Amino acid sequence: MEKELLVTTEFLLKKEEEWKEKAAKAEQIFCQAADSVETLNQFFYGKPVLKVKADFLARKEKGKKDFEALLHHLEKLEVIAFVYDKVERENSGFNKSN
Repeated sequence: MEKELLVTTEFLLKKEEEWKEKAAKAEQIFCQAADSVETLNQFFYGKPVLKVKADFLARKEKGKKDFEALLHHLEKLEVIAFVYDKVERENSGFNKSN
């Protein structure tokens, strides 16, 4: 069975929107998990808890930067979609179904 690969500007823009939404939700969950470590001292106390809290704070900061980088890369889909659209308009003989 032969399959065709079809990439359209609409597809790329839709995927950008979907992935940005999922990345934002993942970041929110990640930050909530990191924030929940702050409540450990309500139940436990000592050097291990302080170590875990410090570790999670560092991971949270790194995670925020990583999510920011991911969102920046996802924005590139909009640029790619623009290029596809431009090529389609410039090439009158362009066949959308490969």
